[in-house]
Amino acid sequence: MSKVIDLKKPVYELVKQYPEISGIMKSIGFEKISDPLMVNTVGRYMTIPKGAAIKKLNLDTVIKEFEAKGFTVIQGGTENE
Repeated sequence: MSKVIDLKKPVYELVKQYPEISGIMKSIGFEKISDPLMVNTVGRYMTIPKGAAIKKLNLDTVIKEFEAKGFTVIQGGTENE
């Protein structure tokens, strides 16, 4: 079964489902992801696209990094192309 990241889900839910996501996100530029307090507060409503916009990261680059690590990225039920 493949690992699926739904970009509409909050970071908190994604990290709970796949803990390795936090390491990937940190390497991309989301430094505060390693702070459990941030994940448990801001992460409950923050999505990866919102975080990328705030950090001024290209979302396509972020998606490609997850795909390179073996994840399938979807956006609300549709696979990203």
